Amino acid sequence: MPPRKRTRPGLSFLCCFGSSEPPEINLKDSVPLQLLEFSAPMPPAEELHARFSELVDELDLTGKNREAMFALPVEKKWQIYCSKKKPFPCAV
Repeated sequence: MPPRKRTRPGLSFLCCFGSSEPPEINLKDSVPLQLLEFSAPMPPAEELHARFSELVDELDLTGKNREAMFALPVEKKWQIYCSKKKPFPCAV
């Protein structure tokens, strides 16, 4: 038997939906994003700077990016640290 010739190449996956139209995506029922809250208090500035410095070293960033990371406010540094170091008690 000769191979079947496709009439619309690349659209064969739509046959699963029973029509040539893609399914409608409904975003009304989706759960809104929630902000993370950290349970541990932020350490003193010197300790935070030391921890954050270790984290930045691990990331192996270029000079410009390192400067940008260290220029962030301390609250943002703490959020970044907590998001990267999950075993630490600051995770949610």
